[in-house]
Amino acid sequence: MTQAQVIGILGAVVAGGLAYWKFKGDEPVDVVPVTAVAPTTTAPECSDDMGCTSDKPHCNPEGKCVSATEYFTSSTGSLYPAYGGSDLQKPEARKTIIGKEACAKTCHDDPDCVAFTHWEERYTEEHPMTDGEPTHPDNDLCYFWSGPNGDDLTLTPTAAVGPADEGNTEDIERANSKATTYIKTDKKDYVPEEETQTSEAEQVSAPADYTPMSYQPSSNSIQFDPKSRPGNCF
Repeated sequence: MTQAQVIGILGAVVAGGLAYWKFKGDEPVDVVPVTAVAPTTTAPECSDDMGCTSDKPHCNPEGKCVSATEYFTSSTGSLYPAYGGSDLQKPEARKTIIGKEACAKTCHDDPDCVAFTHWEERYTEEHPMTDGEPTHPDNDLCYFWSGPNGDDLTLTPTAAVGPADEGNTEDIERANSKATTYIKTDKKDYVPEEETQTSEAEQVSAPADYTPMSYQPSSNSIQFDPKSRPGNCF
């Protein structure tokens, strides 16, 4: 390499260094550390039944507190008497369950429960309105059903809902009662399946024209030679 080339290369290096110093100078360069940001997740409002309020008592699979009645179809009136008597722990055993939301959650969590009637206001001759307030002990309580218990076991809960007076038209006070029936949405056309029992003997089927004395071989090609029978000597 010639001396001129060496001088040229050194000059370029020195010029590049001066240019970098001119723009950067001696000022320190701030280095901003990069930290990983964790993805944000929304904590569930409820992890169990205790995490919800009385107006939204059901904790759904997504961890949200929702109204329990949203799982039901509502109709004005009572399931009694067309649907028969309540068979799932009448109010005597459930008097601590007050209000439609609490009743809806109770029915929703019970796989046997098909529907319930909530008595918003209930009146009878023995328990009339007094000073503008209902005095019936079942007021704001509910009756629960697993299915039809009346005369017609093919009656759907939707068809069974009747007036809140429950057919007691002679009791004038009952006409003032206010009841709402809540039916699980997927059970609004529910009819119990008939129970059938089939014995093992019934499960074995024989040909329709079969009788032991009328049986004939299915093939006419089968023939028996009497000479081949044991004990016959000819």
